[in-house]
Amino acid sequence: MLTILCIDSDPQRLAQIKQDLLPLSAQITIIQAINLLQAEKLIVQDKEKIALILCAQKLDDGDAISIFNRSQCNLMRKIVYTTTPCIEQLITCINQGHINYFLQYPFQTKELTQVIQTQISSYKINHQQEIQSHSRIVDKTCLLDKPEIPSSANFQDRFLDYSLYSDSELSNLVIKSLYKILEEKDEHNVRRRYSANHLLTREGEINRFLWFITKGEVLLKKRNAHGETQDITIMQAGTMVGGMSFLTEEAAFSTGITTVPTEVLKVDNAIFSQIMQSNSELLAPFTNLLLRNFNRRLQHSISTELALQETLQYLDAAHSQLVESEKMAVLGQLVAGVAHELNNPVSAILRGSDTLITLISTLISHDNESAFSLLAQKMLQQGLTISALSTSDVRLRTKKLLINIKDKKLAQQLVNMNLDGVDIPLKNNLNLQQTVSLLSKYHQAGTILRNSNACAARIADLVKSLKHYAGQDGETFASANIHEGLEETLIIFENKLKNYEVIKEYQQLPHINCHPIELEQVWTNIIANAIDATGGKGLLKISTVNLAYDDTPSVQVIIEDDGPGIPDKTKTKIFELNYTTKREGNFGLGIGLTICAQIIKRHNGYIEVESEESKFTRFIITLPVFNPDTKSK
Repeated sequence: MLTILCIDSDPQRLAQIKQDLLPLSAQITIIQAINLLQAEKLIVQDKEKIALILCAQKLDDGDAISIFNRSQCNLMRKIVYTTTPCIEQLITCINQGHINYFLQYPFQTKELTQVIQTQISSYKINHQQEIQSHSRIVDKTCLLDKPEIPSSANFQDRFLDYSLYSDSELSNLVIKSLYKILEEKDEHNVRRRYSANHLLTREGEINRFLWFITKGEVLLKKRNAHGETQDITIMQAGTMVGGMSFLTEEAAFSTGITTVPTEVLKVDNAIFSQIMQSNSELLAPFTNLLLRNFNRRLQHSISTELALQETLQYLDAAHSQLVESEKMAVLGQLVAGVAHELNNPVSAILRGSDTLITLISTLISHDNESAFSLLAQKMLQQGLTISALSTSDVRLRTKKLLINIKDKKLAQQLVNMNLDGVDIPLKNNLNLQQTVSLLSKYHQAGTILRNSNACAARIADLVKSLKHYAGQDGETFASANIHEGLEETLIIFENKLKNYEVIKEYQQLPHINCHPIELEQVWTNIIANAIDATGGKGLLKISTVNLAYDDTPSVQVIIEDDGPGIPDKTKTKIFELNYTTKREGNFGLGIGLTICAQIIKRHNGYIEVESEESKFTRFIITLPVFNPDTKSK
């Protein structure tokens, strides 16, 4: 059974990888290391069994990729993963053949198992070929010391055998052969020594040379779309520079410049042809090396493209979120502006209503001696305070009053003013009907004043809620009453909740340390989603629970609707950015619940969802009572 070595400083991630690889347990054994020292010991100890190394790009004690350079790892397949790729390092590793595959973490279980199976298959093939061809590889090295022209019968076999060499071994083989050829005669000065900052190739110019780096290093640079030069990668000893442009005679793709004193073999077309003709045995390893170099370039291009595409997706998502944040900020400013404009006239109406009530009461109180004046003042006060009677009460009391008063309309007036059991004092020379009509005007004036005052107060409450919601009270850390925030949010939705049965089950809660406005955004998003899901009518239940006796005292807010529910396969996605379940015709950007989750996390709380299809959806938000970190966060 083959062994896979997993290397990661995060024990939880190692446990998850082991869980993901359970479907392959019949084929593989998994061993784990949490640092470089432990990994090196395992490689030395089990080098004959380890088929594949799967490791994080960065470990707590260094770079795990450094162990790939060890000779014990030559035949092992190497896979590296990371959440934030170091592109330059990955490019270098791919160019030099130090890794076989790269994965972006987190990865899907299916993706990981497929990659592992593919790499294990490659390992088995190469391992078998290595066993069968070991003796021939040794013979081949000897042949390079004594060049002979291979026969057509075994040329293909010998050519393919070079795939068993690592990149560095194959490069050393070619360079060693070239040195051997040039030992006797180097009339073209192929062997060169350059100081640092020596230019080998220049981007956009024709390159007529192939450069084998035998010692030192060469930095490759390229201009971006803005004309700025950026570093691409560093080519180490044993690699080639200018291979593509040398063979195609096209302009150099990049600029190559030495960074330290460097030794190279500088070969032009004529010298290259002469060397190949004089030693045809060199053709096979050189062609293999060249193809491998192009393959590394292709792997690098594909990996870079994938990394760029993923980065672009992250940037698009971040851009969308920023745009929506900006929209919300502008909306908040608009709401604040409207609230400010409404505040002054509403305040004036409230002051005017209060003044008018006082003035009218004062005016009619001057004639206190008159029984009619006293009754009129009573009618005004009743109009200000008494709510309307039900239709059934009016009907019953009117029927009883008609025994004494034959005028049904007059009887209804008396009942509506609650005068059906009162002796009506007549005003001057007016009859009963005229007197009741006049009293009705006092009552109507009081009712109008009461309604005006109530409407103005209602508008004032709305203005207060809008200002608070728009953040005009400041994004400050405060000790707040959760119930006040819930009630203010319900005021915002009052018009949309007309067709709902709203049930509130509040427990006595302590004040909690929080950002009240941020939490109101959470209540707003969840209630808005409930309204969309239920189609404008149904049941909305809001409950609060005091978890005072937990290890960490906390409170819960539970918001539940009787809508269609959320399928199990969707529950895990609803908090993901840009995921929306809005039905056709309802606008949804898929960021509302993401923002909710972020806000609750900033408050050191957590949000859960429970749902049953065709029955209910329930959001449970748990928040700590004492939250000293909220202000700094």
